[in-house]
Amino acid sequence: MKKVIIATMLASAALTGTAFANAPAMDLAAGQGQFGYSYNNLKTDISAIGDLGTLHANNFQGAYALTDKLAVTGDYLNTESQTFYSYKAGGYLRNLNINSTQLGLQYKLSHNLAVTAGNAKTELKANNNSVSTSEAFAGVAYKTALTNHVDGYASYSRSSNIEDWKTGLTYNVGSNLSVDAGYRHFETKDIGSKAEGMGFGVNYKF
Repeated sequence: MKKVIIATMLASAALTGTAFANAPAMDLAAGQGQFGYSYNNLKTDISAIGDLGTLHANNFQGAYALTDKLAVTGDYLNTESQTFYSYKAGGYLRNLNINSTQLGLQYKLSHNLAVTAGNAKTELKANNNSVSTSEAFAGVAYKTALTNHVDGYASYSRSSNIEDWKTGLTYNVGSNLSVDAGYRHFETKDIGSKAEGMGFGVNYKF
């Protein structure tokens, strides 16, 4: 019975997985690409399981421009495994891990504004149980120059279960290299989950 309860909770928790993307890749011309990495600290709570504390996640992001306006995007998130006690599950959730893979398209409406759409697949593991979900998403992103070296950005995406937004700053170290700091918040209202916190990253354009 305990395994059934935990598996049910994991199925609900998997709906919260989403890719914690770096700053939007909106400065690419046809044939150019961008690779990014960020480290995220997200305070996470899921009503079906309880307070997960702060999840630490490694996030890898890539984009390749097919034309000056259209780009293929990809994102992979993997949280560090953690063990914690859940009174709702009646025991320990051991080696809890979330990984999420997102593939999509980004279309620039202008130099500063783009729309995105794609599919996100999320897998959650704990106590030798695993569940996965797959769902479509759509969103919008905005980016603008604040100074010669600093850009500000904001993004918002929505799927059938998740509402997700991020805002932050990038500092352009050179013509192809930038560093990124941003704040992200997402929540799944159907099951009462929420995650929010800071992420820090680096992006390289080639």
